[in-house]
Amino acid sequence: MPEGDVYFAIPGRLQAGVRQIDQISSLVQDIARDFVSEVNAVRDWPGRDDSFAREVLPQEKDERETATRTAEAIAEAVVEIANGTHDNLRNIVNTQDGALDAIGSAARGRRGSH
Repeated sequence: MPEGDVYFAIPGRLQAGVRQIDQISSLVQDIARDFVSEVNAVRDWPGRDDSFAREVLPQEKDERETATRTAEAIAEAVVEIANGTHDNLRNIVNTQDGALDAIGSAARGRRGSH
């Protein structure tokens, strides 16, 4: 186990985590789409033209739009977490590759100086 100020990452584990986050992201997007579809499917429940509809529809519309925006914002947040995790993994792999290349170059340079 690394100690001190050592940077340590296992790309294979991170890749497995990224796959899981991608699955969660897709699932959350599907849930949000289904939720919005279901909420919109019942938007006419109070009626349209009678006194009850005129009284209830403005608040119902506001609540429906708020719920829809909330579901979409949650889905977007999960997607952005997945995107950030992808970026983080890419950075880790590039950093490790760069370090390994530098180590290899230094080792080849020492062999050539003897």
